Amino acid sequence: MGTWKRLRRVLLLPFRFPALLLLSAGYSGLLYAANLQAGFLDVRNPYWVLNIGGLLLLSPVYHAVLLPAIVAALQGGIRSDWRAVLSDAQGLFPRLFLGELVVGAAVVAGGVVLLIPGIYIGMRLIYYKQFIVFERRSAIPALRESLRMTGDGRSTIALFFHLAVVYGCAFGFDSLLVLRAPSLVVHAGAVVGTTLLLAWMNVFVTSSYIDRRSVEA
Repeated sequence: MGTWKRLRRVLLLPFRFPALLLLSAGYSGLLYAANLQAGFLDVRNPYWVLNIGGLLLLSPVYHAVLLPAIVAALQGGIRSDWRAVLSDAQGLFPRLFLGELVVGAAVVAGGVVLLIPGIYIGMRLIYYKQFIVFERRSAIPALRESLRMTGDGRSTIALFFHLAVVYGCAFGFDSLLVLRAPSLVVHAGAVVGTTLLLAWMNVFVTSSYIDRRSVEA
């Protein structure tokens, strides 16, 4: 699939299946509310623990529900049996939680040294959630599989630039929305921008994962 055709599919899919946007809006709204009390890097603020704790607890549930919904959307429909989806998410929670801890620590450690190492580590481990959710790998094997799959530097660099376009679209939308706007609109715009970013990013990474696995099969 061509680059622009893939980007078009990524950008339009959440609007064709609003459930993807609703899931991302709920997740981003909760994170944004926590971030108002303390930023992710504001370690001296006592509310920082609640912020990081919220991320670690919410992210596994969000991705365990969202990723299967993305695959279903790519295939033309989304499962309506949310009770089964949530039950499945409960079983995946420990693996995703551990993966979140390991990846978060690795990215922060790389970012402390320089920005580029943090980005590089994040890109190499980008597929671990997909391996956990779709192939039921444990956290550490999933991380190893992501490292293996992103071993081709050329493909990983291309993935980075594609994601940069996604980030740019979300950031541009947010900037246009909050330009010279009252504070309430600024907060709403931040949540909307994060919602779009999360939805687009997960759609792109998941579709890229599916394409790479199909080539390997």
